[in-house]
Amino acid sequence: MHMPRWLGLLGSWALLVLGVGLLIYAVAAEAITVNDARKLNRVEMIDNMINENVRKQIEQLQHSMSSKSTQVGMLQSEVATADKQIDDTHDPDFVITVSTAENRVYARRSGQLLFEAVCSTGKNTALTVDGRTMVFRTPIGRFKILSKEEKPMWVPPDWHYVEEARKQGLEVVRLSRGGCISDVCAQGNQVIAGGSPVQPGSTIVRGGALIIPPVGTTARQFPDVLGGHRLNLGDGYALHGTQAVRQLGQNVSHGCVRLSNDDIARLYGMANVGDEVIIY
Repeated sequence: MHMPRWLGLLGSWALLVLGVGLLIYAVAAEAITVNDARKLNRVEMIDNMINENVRKQIEQLQHSMSSKSTQVGMLQSEVATADKQIDDTHDPDFVITVSTAENRVYARRSGQLLFEAVCSTGKNTALTVDGRTMVFRTPIGRFKILSKEEKPMWVPPDWHYVEEARKQGLEVVRLSRGGCISDVCAQGNQVIAGGSPVQPGSTIVRGGALIIPPVGTTARQFPDVLGGHRLNLGDGYALHGTQAVRQLGQNVSHGCVRLSNDDIARLYGMANVGDEVIIY
């Protein structure tokens, strides 16, 4: 008994459809596998770059500092922290990356490069003040933009005045609220020197000493130093503008990432609070 021709054709079509379906499924599965592999490769690449840069900074500190155990321990702890952070394989639409080796900043959305600029990062030097040693380095790892500021005001910490005094061969003296040193007095939110208010961003020197004004006074405020925009990462670190445009491309900052005022303005317009920043 012969099978009807239409039934044979129907069976052939069914086998063909089944074969095509299996082929599509296999291709899709392969594409998913390749995509996952690419994500993992990107994460592994960033992980390797972060660890490599931390180890280089450890070697620099070991070579340049006589007392280094605390700083080296801090860096080694950061390696472990960065390793844990890299476990997050989330691939956000918008991400900013900062290369401390290249001194360049990149911004990508869904993998597409939208922004690239030269920057300055930490100079990796140390300063000891009152028994506390600080290393001026740009932290590496994964961060989030915690806030955005226009026309940010820089309020320098005490170490800024200590560093400036040492450059000039001066001592440092701290002015307390309501107190006076020579003809310099802290009155309310102002510092008065020689009968006139000290202007923001000024340096006060008396008798071979640089005077540190109290926090909260206008003399402790430095306008325009940070440019017109700042993206805050927390713990005093940020991406911001700079007046020292000739130093861009060098490791000269105290830890922040400096960009030209035009570049930080562009990046500021792209970025939002919560966006990821990867520093390596």
